[in-house]
Formats: sequence, structure tokens, C-alpha cells
Amino acid sequence: MKHKTKGFTLIETLVSLFILSIAITASFAVISTNLTTATYVKNSFIASGLAQEGLEIARNLRDSDWVANPPRPFGSFGSADSISDGTYRVQWDSQNLMSGNWNSEPLNINSQGLYNYDGAADPTNVATPFYRGVTIERVSDSEIRVYVEVIWRGHLKEYSVSGEEHLYDWY
Repeated sequence: MKHKTKGFTLIETLVSLFILSIAITASFAVISTNLTTATYVKNSFIASGLAQEGLEIARNLRDSDWVANPPRPFGSFGSADSISDGTYRVQWDSQNLMSGNWNSEPLNINSQGLYNYDGAADPTNVATPFYRGVTIERVSDSEIRVYVEVIWRGHLKEYSVSGEEHLYDWY
């Protein structure tokens, strides 16, 4: 007389659990990689926007020199005199280039989603991983090279996005 047993034996159960644990581990690895990639892509988009904003602020400051009364000299970027070559900071509402070590102080974001250097002056500010520097280099009497670099520190690595524009004295 044969006995037919129904169900799993202990070895079959252990093999099933092993295969299931491999599948779950692989799924978590894929999810983790996707989250890391999504964070990188999000930060790349933000950094690209911050670099573009830096270039536009520099162009706006150049334009404001022309319409000032009396007009300011080309390359003064909102100040009374010409700015010397160097690296500066800017934020969305800058009236001139801001001096300071750009890669020692991160940009903050406030409750309206605006990036700034106001820090503790605005209690809604939250520090971000982004740092932005605007480098001004006089190429000639009528041309200025503006180079913007945005860096951020990700998981175990530093990333950067940059942009360049040449501004001319058309006035």
C-alpha cells in the first residue's frame, strides 16, 4: 500500500524561500538604483535651471547698467564702477554681483520656492545641496565672458553643471 503525502517537504519549502528571497533582494536593488537615478535626474534639472538663472541675472545686470540714469560703465553689473574679474554669487533678486566664497555657502530655498543666500534672515529658508558661482572675465573692452557653475553633493560624489555666455557692449 502506497502513502501519498500532500504538501511540501522541508527541503521544498527551503528551496522556495531561497528563490523568493533572491527575487525580493533583486527587486530592492532595482528600486534602490531607480531612486538614486531619479534623485540625480531631479538635481540635474534643478542645477541646470540655477545655472541658466545665473546667466540671465548677469545679462539683466548688464542691461540695467545701460538704462541707469546716468548709465553705468559696461561691466559694472549694478555697481558704480567696473567689476574686476573674479567669481561672485547671485540670487534671483540681485541688484549687483555679490562677493563671497561661493562654494562655502549653499543656496537656500524659501517657502515660495525661490533660491537665495538670505539664510537665517528668512525663517522659511531650508539649505539645499546646491552651490552657484558666477565667474566674470573681461575678454576685451566690449566683451565679457560669464561662466556659471552649479555644484551639488550627492551620495558619495560631487556633481556639477555649467554654462557660459559672452556679453557685449552694444550700447
